[in-house]
Amino acid sequence: MPSLATFLPVLALLAALGGGSGPDPEPPAVQVVVTERRPVIDGRLEPEVWARAARLGPLTEVDPDEGAPADPPTEILLLRDDEHLYLGVICHEAQPERLVLQNMERDAFLNEDDRIQFVFDTFRDGRTGYFFQISAAGSRGDALLGANGGTFNKRWDGFWEGRTWIGPDRWTAEIAIPFKTMAAGPGDTWGFNLERYRGADRTRYRWAAPRRDLRIMIVSEAGEIRGLGGTEDGLGLELVPYFKVRRSELEDPERKNLVGAGGGEFNWRITPQLTGSLTWNTDFAETEADQRRVNLTRFPLFFPEKRDFFLQDSNLFEFGEQSGFGHRGGGGNLLPFFSRRIGLSGAGEEIPIEAGARLAGRVEDLDLGLLAVRTGAAAGAPAGELFVARPSYRFTDELSGGLLLTSGNPETNDTNLVTGTDLRFSRTDFLPGYRLNLNAFVVRSSDEEHHEIGSAWGAQASLQSRDWTHRFDTLWSQSAFHPGLGFVRRPGERYYRLETRWEPRPENGGAIREYVFGFRPRWWTDSSGRVQSHGIDLTFFGLEWNSGDRFSATWAYDGDRLDQPFSPVKGTTIRKGFHHWNALETSFRFSDVRPLSGSLDLRAGQWYDGRAVRAGGGLDWRPDAHLRLGLDLREDHFFLPGGDFVSRVGILRGNYSFSPDLSWNNLLQADNQSDVVGLQSRLRWILADGQECFLVLNYAWQELAGGPFVPASRDLTAKVVWTLRF
Repeated sequence: MPSLATFLPVLALLAALGGGSGPDPEPPAVQVVVTERRPVIDGRLEPEVWARAARLGPLTEVDPDEGAPADPPTEILLLRDDEHLYLGVICHEAQPERLVLQNMERDAFLNEDDRIQFVFDTFRDGRTGYFFQISAAGSRGDALLGANGGTFNKRWDGFWEGRTWIGPDRWTAEIAIPFKTMAAGPGDTWGFNLERYRGADRTRYRWAAPRRDLRIMIVSEAGEIRGLGGTEDGLGLELVPYFKVRRSELEDPERKNLVGAGGGEFNWRITPQLTGSLTWNTDFAETEADQRRVNLTRFPLFFPEKRDFFLQDSNLFEFGEQSGFGHRGGGGNLLPFFSRRIGLSGAGEEIPIEAGARLAGRVEDLDLGLLAVRTGAAAGAPAGELFVARPSYRFTDELSGGLLLTSGNPETNDTNLVTGTDLRFSRTDFLPGYRLNLNAFVVRSSDEEHHEIGSAWGAQASLQSRDWTHRFDTLWSQSAFHPGLGFVRRPGERYYRLETRWEPRPENGGAIREYVFGFRPRWWTDSSGRVQSHGIDLTFFGLEWNSGDRFSATWAYDGDRLDQPFSPVKGTTIRKGFHHWNALETSFRFSDVRPLSGSLDLRAGQWYDGRAVRAGGGLDWRPDAHLRLGLDLREDHFFLPGGDFVSRVGILRGNYSFSPDLSWNNLLQADNQSDVVGLQSRLRWILADGQECFLVLNYAWQELAGGPFVPASRDLTAKVVWTLRF
């Protein structure tokens, strides 16, 4: 097995080759003005307060007409006092009735909404940062950035205020961000960039690095804001208690209980860059339910982490395969550390976290993530202690490397130890107009339960320009590799993936914004090199209209070697052997600019030793920023010699935002394989950031054999979280 030293000459050569592109242009910069009077955050920008504010230079169009002056113009104003940084944004709009106002809820995914979004690189290191956005309708969102924008943790919630106002010829935003919300370096200069999105014509304008091949999340290309020294962070202490009352009825209708419980977190910002946290009786009652899927493969499905405790500073714990490399549908094959292994069983049942400690942040050029957790016995898992250490050192602006150590296995008290090391390289000007990202890692496990020592390694690379994207992945693990706190989709196999995409734009404009052509082969082999599975996707035609509508047509050639007969669902069998099949897939996406939008996917052709017709679609209705109704349906018909079957999944969403701080979300899911219908209804009231009330109902019905649906479980929880900061 190769060691990490194998990759060092390659990284060094690439760094040397990339150094010949000439000096970087000077980034735009502005000096922030200190104010004696705190603005009232209502979105209206009082002239007497903002008249002295620093003004950023004009924005430049990024998409579709790269390099053109922004039209209509946008004004960006900056102020600060000892405790807050203030942003005022004036988005001129001659026809405000054309504004796309579809989302008001906190942390909504804003596809086509008129909005502004901005990033801070508070350490000015070009690697990590904070992302914020606010829509014209008032929706606020934020995220943690890692790997120079390669990772995007949207589940992170910071403490800040933001309000908007819509006038006859503009919409404005007023924002206040406490300095204690963001960890920062010792200097008085931060990286900063801002982008405006206009939904009516799907246009982007940006302050720094207005290039279409660069996203705003790439913090190494940000401009600078100066004069941020001398801020007050307080004592850096934060107490976050919660109290909840829960009533649950399990399978036995006579078994009912009403239980009160409490717990919380204590956080201490030891330095501006390093935070220690303690948690006790950790609770995840308000966490959004996983989306229902039917597994028709021989391997486990991958579900993302959604729990807030593990998402805080999660970018500091990332190791292994990086889905943020821009892969469409990539990720979830080899993760030596995967936080969902803590506090959740393999079936998704909750395991109590009795106590935990976390130390996360930075010491000069060293990033550090330490996590220790004590779990209780539940769902067939014993009580135990789990530990994770993830230090990473920045060697240069482009190159960093680190270590990983995990100890423990939630499923057993036997010793499980995982150690690893990795290197990451990123450069936005590796070749003229091209951005390069590299990731390489080696990891080893020692497992007492299986009495085995195993290894795994991986390497990823991506090279992107304005119209071209080239990517390569290879991942490998031994059968003896057992990471107690990790996720391995196919142990003992090696994975290869290539991808090339070409997205040219017509010179004369018109209704077409860009064409799409792509080629993506991938395959799995065993330890001897024998192919186990393969897939080739050829997108021979795709296009995107200026309206946002998209169409693509793809030919797929897949294969899978079955050493034993395989039963995708009960009552069916696929014979053993190496199966190859072809299929044609078409996809159409209707633009979210319209109040009514949706999607339609159709795939037809062979599947293993039979045929399959697979169809999926969705409808979304957003008549205004308050109401959103969505329906997703997937129905797949399989015709096999060993038995025909149908796989069906339905998801219904009904969300209503009474205001940006009060929302009611409902999710109803069903599938015909589990015969379970699940409902989650969540009411969230944000009194202020960090001070929230939740009312969460989880309800499940089970279909009896040949009979009706009967209640299987009911759970109603009321929870209050109240943060105290000192």
